[in-house]
Amino acid sequence: MQKKNKSTKCLLPIDMSKPKRFKSETTLLENLPNELFLEAFGYLNGVDVVYGFSQLNYRLEDLLNNYVTNFDFKSVSRAKFTYITQRHDIHRWRSLHMSDDDHTPGQIKCFSQLFPPNEYINRLECLSVLHMKPGFAQEFLLQIRSLNNLVSLSIGQICGLNIQSIELSSLKRLILTSCKHTNWIQNFQTLENLQYTIDYNCSHSHSLILPRTLKHFKIFYSEREDGDDLRKLLKQLPQLTRLTLYDRGKVSPIPDGRTWEELIVSSLPLLKTFQFFFPFCQYRYLSSDINQILASFSTPFYLSEKHWFIRYDRSSCDSNTGTVYSLPFAFSSMAINIHSFDMSATTLPFNDSDKIETHYYSKINTIVLHEKCKEPHTEIFSSNIVHLILKVNLPSWIDLLTNLRCLHVGWNVHMTPTECSHLLQNASNLRSLKISIFSLKIVTDKFSNETVCNELSRKIESLTISNFVDGYSRRSVSVRVLTSLVRIFSMNCQHLTIALMSHPNTVYPILRRMKNLRSLHITWSVQRRNFSTPISQLLQEQSTDPKAIDFIDTYDGNQLFIWFGNRI
Repeated sequence: MQKKNKSTKCLLPIDMSKPKRFKSETTLLENLPNELFLEAFGYLNGVDVVYGFSQLNYRLEDLLNNYVTNFDFKSVSRAKFTYITQRHDIHRWRSLHMSDDDHTPGQIKCFSQLFPPNEYINRLECLSVLHMKPGFAQEFLLQIRSLNNLVSLSIGQICGLNIQSIELSSLKRLILTSCKHTNWIQNFQTLENLQYTIDYNCSHSHSLILPRTLKHFKIFYSEREDGDDLRKLLKQLPQLTRLTLYDRGKVSPIPDGRTWEELIVSSLPLLKTFQFFFPFCQYRYLSSDINQILASFSTPFYLSEKHWFIRYDRSSCDSNTGTVYSLPFAFSSMAINIHSFDMSATTLPFNDSDKIETHYYSKINTIVLHEKCKEPHTEIFSSNIVHLILKVNLPSWIDLLTNLRCLHVGWNVHMTPTECSHLLQNASNLRSLKISIFSLKIVTDKFSNETVCNELSRKIESLTISNFVDGYSRRSVSVRVLTSLVRIFSMNCQHLTIALMSHPNTVYPILRRMKNLRSLHITWSVQRRNFSTPISQLLQEQSTDPKAIDFIDTYDGNQLFIWFGNRI
């Protein structure tokens, strides 16, 4: 008798005409294990986690209080800010980010009044307080003296003239926007990483003083002449292993690689990474310049010993400007100040040139156009350009910027309604617009072009009507023009910055129509002393909603900042 193969399976015919029946099971959110919740929380901002999962059950409340410790309040609504600070135990927080920018004005001061840092958040390891009003900086710095666990601090803007030296015993990383008065940080004896943006609005001149313990130093500056003062500073930082320089100057001379080589060899023996962006301006054009620049950055020190490579960008036109920068490009913003890249050259080895297309420009998310340039390096568009600052008319390659979210239109930019309509339809993700009232009238044909107006109404959530050019006021918005602005932007605009020429008693009934407004920044051409009624009282009197008084108003000269909670 033949044995049956044990691996043989009996296949039964299936009647496909009968519908399949599945067992219906419901999985409750609260049945998920704690580990899965914590894994998901790790990918989210603590503000969103607490706001979304609070008051569900005791188990989730316990997870939120014990494991959610990182909070970023940048651009949050006033209502959400209040909800989080009232419902979460801030004693456990390890990371806190706040900002006094135009989206959340007064946030830092409000938080400090509710929860003085030296009393409530001494377990913080990371603290970021940006766009701080200089007048409040000294008071705030006194409050954080006791944060002995602080490892990372981001702070700006600061005028250090009257700030006393403080000590933060654990601080290793500092991001600072400040004038040149930096004496107050010289006792940060554990500081290793400094990113420093020099704010030149301070009228007090001073020589920079930095801790000698620095290993990584990144600086954004605009020094006169050849930057010799900066090199004198660098000679005092012998521990540097990474140096990153971004020159924002407009009349800098042609950079010389040999000068930097001599500095590094003599004073920075530990330096492993040297990154830079050097724009230059030369009044007398010489065709040999490109060879001289390349030669100075092509010595054995750069190419063989350090493997540091550069790119030189310059137009063949009569332009007297150009740029020399390190590769890979080390910055999020790239300024383009030439007509074309037809004289571009690089010290990168030929067999490595294909790498440019993959990652050499991947950090760039902002382009600043100072010239109407022909199409830039194609590899730039492999990165995610989300912010465009136009100081000239629209380039022909604007359609390549499909991920654009923020657009800044300079004062002298001329754009027709047709061009604007095309840009708006191509930039489907555009949400933020900064533009002068003069330019806005042109692109909307004095607010009569329905296509452009409808696109702006549908897209723009953050609007800045700029009235300053190179520090000088040009034009404020009249009540009549304001009426047109409100008509266009009232549907979706959440953040408005504007300069007005009229009294607030006149404009607030109009602004009340912008129901979705979260923040408001107004600059008046009239002096505040002429106002008969305080702004806070004015807002309350004009509101019929008792919850509408939930806002913060801050004055700074003839400027008013309001951060709304429940909208009026």
